[in-house]
Amino acid sequence: MKQDGKGRAATAGEGGSRALRAYHAIRTMILSRKLGAGEIVSEDRIAADLEVSRTPVREALLRLQSDGLLAKEMNQPFRVRLVSNREYFQTMRLRELLEGEAIAVATGKISAEALDDVERDMLALKENPAVPAEVHWAADEKLHDLIADASGNDVMAGMIRSLRITTRIFELSGLPSRFRPDTEEHLTIISALRSGDPEAARASIRAHIRSLTNDVLAVMANL
Repeated sequence: MKQDGKGRAATAGEGGSRALRAYHAIRTMILSRKLGAGEIVSEDRIAADLEVSRTPVREALLRLQSDGLLAKEMNQPFRVRLVSNREYFQTMRLRELLEGEAIAVATGKISAEALDDVERDMLALKENPAVPAEVHWAADEKLHDLIADASGNDVMAGMIRSLRITTRIFELSGLPSRFRPDTEEHLTIISALRSGDPEAARASIRAHIRSLTNDVLAVMANL
């Protein structure tokens, strides 16, 4: 029978719960910049901090690797994934194409209640932009995932999520946050979805992605 880090018997359910807790803890550390791009993720340290064995931590790390947040070379430890400038801009171009298609297909398929829900999130952020970065990221993810899922194309939705992880990892690697423009652009996207016009919706999300790309280019030009 498996035992936890303190020698107690652990059920399969408990093990899964510990792996999930480790997964969320490490993911939060990455997305809150407590673990930087290229930084080694210590299994022993995380296991000690969470008071669990290394087994659930290893399961969490493998899942995060599958998500695209971590990378691992042969006989090397897990590291927070590094995304090059080239990969970032190529990914943003793909996002523009895929998310533009997803929102055009999704227009008219998202309920007014769902749009009201994400709009409330954005208005709350507009009123109080000083909330933690994770709150902004969660609202961002909620809207983009809603659109991807409403497209009805599971393959495209999965690709969009993967691409968004790549660009988010890059943006976490030292770029300044741009939450206010994001919030305003997200409200424009929601308004376009309410209009029922697929091309207006497509234009709104492409403008949002191009705005972010141009801001990153401006930051890099001043480095």
